[in-house]
Amino acid sequence: MSTLTIPQSARAVFQDGMEHLAQQKASRFQKYATVKTGCTGKASAHRRIQATEMTDVTGRIQPTIGEELGLEHRYIFPRKAQKATLIDEDDAATLALAVAPTGDIALQHRMAAGRKIDKIFLDGITGANLEGLEDNMSSLTLPASQTVLADYRTDLVVGNTGLNLAKLIRAKGIFGKNEVYGQDQHEEGAHLCMAVSQDELNNLLADVEETGSADYNKVQALVDGEVDYFMGIHFIRSEQIGKRTSPNAGKIIRSCPMWVSTGVYLDFWYDVKTSIDTLPTQSQAIQVYSRIKVGAARKDEKQVVLVECEQAA
Repeated sequence: MSTLTIPQSARAVFQDGMEHLAQQKASRFQKYATVKTGCTGKASAHRRIQATEMTDVTGRIQPTIGEELGLEHRYIFPRKAQKATLIDEDDAATLALAVAPTGDIALQHRMAAGRKIDKIFLDGITGANLEGLEDNMSSLTLPASQTVLADYRTDLVVGNTGLNLAKLIRAKGIFGKNEVYGQDQHEEGAHLCMAVSQDELNNLLADVEETGSADYNKVQALVDGEVDYFMGIHFIRSEQIGKRTSPNAGKIIRSCPMWVSTGVYLDFWYDVKTSIDTLPTQSQAIQVYSRIKVGAARKDEKQVVLVECEQAA
C-alpha cells in the first residue's frame, strides 16, 4: 500500500490579506485623562495655583494683608518608544500577495502604540512625579494615606482579599475627604476612573454574590463587558497594571489605581508616527518604522488612590 505525500515542489497557497492575533488594539486610558498635544522641549511644565483661604475682618479700616500668588510646577519628561519591521523585497511574491503588507504592519504598530501609551500612563500616575523649579526638582510618590491596603475589609476576618465593595467605598471616601471628587468636581465634568484586570472584576462579582447585594446584575454586566460604570466609577480593564509578589505563597498583589480624570495628565510630543522606506543597505528591504513620544503624571498626589488586590500568581 503506497503512502501519498505532498511533493516538495507544491506551492503553499495563502489567504488574501493578513489577520491579527488577539491583543489590545487601542489606548483605553487616553479619554480618561487631561490630554495635552503638541508638547515641545525636554519636558512639559504644568503650572498650578495653590489653594488659599480668606481671613476674617475683625475691625474698621483694618490693614490689608497681601500674599504672593502661590504657584507649583509639575514636570513631565517624555518617554519615546519605537517599533521597526523589515520586509524582504520578495515577501509579497512569497506570500502570494499583490503588494507587500505594509498597511497591515502599520496597523499592528498602531495597536502596539496604544498599549505602550497605556503603560506610560499607568507608570506616570502611580510612580514618582517631579515638582518644583527646573533647577531644583523634588521627586514625589503617593503617600500611604492614598492606598487601600490588600487586607482592608469590613467582615472582621483577617487576611488579604481581591477587589470588593468595601475597598471601593474606602477609596471613594478618600477622594471625598480630599475634596477632589464629588459635587463641585462632578459638575465640572470630572469622572472617577479605575483600572482593573479581569481578576478584579471576577472578585467583585463573587463579593456581591456572597453578600447578597442587589447589585449582582450590575456587576455581572460589568464583568461581561456590557457596561463600564458601577458605583459612580468608570472601570477600564487592563492587563498591564503594576503588581508585586505577595508574602503569601503563590500570590501576587496588584495595585489598581483609581483616579479623577481631571487630576491626571497625559502629554503628547507626538502620537504614533509611521514611516515606510526602502533600505538600500539591507538588500532593498522595506522598513515600516513607527514611534511615539508621550509622558504622564498626576496633578497632585490627592488625585490618585491605589487599591491593592491579592490574586493567584
